[in-house]
Amino acid sequence: MNIINKENFYELIGSAINIKRKELGYTQIELANKTGMSRTSIVNIEKGRQFPPLHLLWEISQALDCNPSDFFPKSSKSFYETSSSSSMIKVINRKSRQGDIKKESASKIKSFINEF
Repeated sequence: MNIINKENFYELIGSAINIKRKELGYTQIELANKTGMSRTSIVNIEKGRQFPPLHLLWEISQALDCNPSDFFPKSSKSFYETSSSSSMIKVINRKSRQGDIKKESASKIKSFINEF
């Protein structure tokens, strides 16, 4: 049975927001000002540590001149996990947050695990 890995799902959304923001040349402070949010919230959303409700995703998408759906993953493989991979992914996420594993490396490891 597959279950959604909520942390991975929001990391993907945050990453998409980060990419779009940088494409437009906005700083995190500029995006925060455009949305009425704090810079800390933008940082946490982009890193997947804060799970924004739909109305905030709408606000962010309007500030970035795109649709909220642009932030959603294109493939469900990227955020679903099988119960056997669940514990491995949790350890990787914890190690990444602690700085024991670089974010890019953790993302590649999780992608590899999700392939199976």
